[in-house]
Amino acid sequence: MRSKGKVVVLATDSITTRMVLNELNNEFEFLYVAFEKPISRKRLLKKRLAKLGFLTVLGQLIFMAYTSIIKFISKARINSLIGESGFSYQPINKFDIQIFDSVNSEACIEWVKQIKPDVVVLNGTRIVSSDLLNSCDATFINTHCGITPAYRGVHGGYWALVNNDAKNAGVTIHVVDTGIDTGDIVFQKNIKVSKSDNFLIYPVKQYIEGIPLLKKAIRLCLADQLRTFKRDDLISNLWYHPTIWEYFYNFIRFRVK
Repeated sequence: MRSKGKVVVLATDSITTRMVLNELNNEFEFLYVAFEKPISRKRLLKKRLAKLGFLTVLGQLIFMAYTSIIKFISKARINSLIGESGFSYQPINKFDIQIFDSVNSEACIEWVKQIKPDVVVLNGTRIVSSDLLNSCDATFINTHCGITPAYRGVHGGYWALVNNDAKNAGVTIHVVDTGIDTGDIVFQKNIKVSKSDNFLIYPVKQYIEGIPLLKKAIRLCLADQLRTFKRDDLISNLWYHPTIWEYFYNFIRFRVK
């Protein structure tokens, strides 16, 4: 029997979002879904230039282009991992998926208010505003590909391995606040890494470990039994996309792909 609480998913359309939706659809009866449109490349570029500078952004852009090669090389391995896990990233046609320019838009906030959800799950959206967080009494939960607070930001598994910190290569389920992956922790779990893994395979492994924890967190929320904790034993750090020269330096020196 599926749980009857109202669960809203705010996400971007991606493999991991489809994995999450397929699993939540199997377990929760009242599931509402909205996708956020990708931020324009021009706007994203301006923000990154202002924050990181020209050379860093240039290196990131070249690396992002290079990831298309990694994606091609990794496709069979990714499909195999997802297949072995029993998860699916096939599109779900069951939902009347709402589309918003931003999860922080007035239209999205009004939509959430009307639903009055018990839990809101985020997956791949931009940082949420206080207006959205305060729009309902729901608990907001996120799956983060990194062990917080040491690996906030992006590519937490990759950066943990670069830092010879495999014990903190993992996934975090956390409550969402207005910071970048700064919310209280619900669950954390490490991933097992093999020499054949690479930059695009780490997140797949993190979601395979994280989705069961996400479902458990939602069930606890609906039962009003959610408990959280903080990690005072880890130094908080925020990580960004590697530049192309950082990536190859790390590969040559640390053998991290």
